[in-house]
Amino acid sequence: MNLDDYLSLFPAYTRGMPHFIALAEAVLRQVTDLTDLVPQLASGFSFARAEGKQLDELGTSVGIPRREGWDDESYRRVLLKKLKLYTWDGTNERAFDFAEEGEVFVDNDDGTVTARTDAPLTAGEVMPVPMGVRVV
Repeated sequence: MNLDDYLSLFPAYTRGMPHFIALAEAVLRQVTDLTDLVPQLASGFSFARAEGKQLDELGTSVGIPRREGWDDESYRRVLLKKLKLYTWDGTNERAFDFAEEGEVFVDNDDGTVTARTDAPLTAGEVMPVPMGVRVV
């Protein structure tokens, strides 16, 4: 809704009061400005679009600070893989969904998994490896 839509909701009696309408416009303008701002905020906190310091802050907010030598793209990959890992439901079926092209995740059926990734972390840090299972 725009400002005129809100002002049209006031009864005819108050529309003839210029001071009241000016006050209502001032208050409602803040509401409409915030309503316009909210959709823009979501894109400002997107891991996919963040760069530099903003990406550092997003990573720190989820407990994954940037390590020395990581560029934005490799840091973003780590963050997205870790966030995906945090949403894992713990099932074997979904564990294999984590391997992207060029990565390996194989259950060896002996208490170990073979996991290889090109992410700048070890496979055990970004792949769904349950407690007590060894990565080889």
